[in-house]
Amino acid sequence: MKVFSGLIVAGCLFCAAPLVQACDVQHRDGCDSDMFKQMDKNGDGAISKKEFDAFHNAQFREMDANKDGKITLEEMDAEHYKMKEPCKVGFDERFDESDINHDGALSKDEAETGMPMLFAHFDEIDTNRDGKISKDELAASMKKMHEHHEKRDIEMMKRDPQ
Repeated sequence: MKVFSGLIVAGCLFCAAPLVQACDVQHRDGCDSDMFKQMDKNGDGAISKKEFDAFHNAQFREMDANKDGKITLEEMDAEHYKMKEPCKVGFDERFDESDINHDGALSKDEAETGMPMLFAHFDEIDTNRDGKISKDELAASMKKMHEHHEKRDIEMMKRDPQ
């Protein structure tokens, strides 16, 4: 059971990390609040352990594509891809809304105003040092961060396999 719980937590962190990095707390009407509403079955504004467990048990069953009682890396990757797509659309819309001059990139001012979390890491993301963040630079930065989190999670699971 400890392994199962660890996999669920690692999977959730694995999927959420890039979005948390890129989105700021002011825009909580997206993926996070949708997931919260799905878990909060009785609508009381809080998630009980029973609601949390039921939600994640259902997620496990959905991720276990071949129904063998185990989730492989391939099954987790497939689920990650499915979960990422709706959030990516919202994120792209937010990027476009923040791009006030519609040049396809965010200046520091645009990022500070429209995407404060992205602004906080502006210099790390702006790899070509042109003073703007393109969607390509952002995608590369998110991929790098995602790979870092994945390696860390795998190392944690190797150290504590229970």
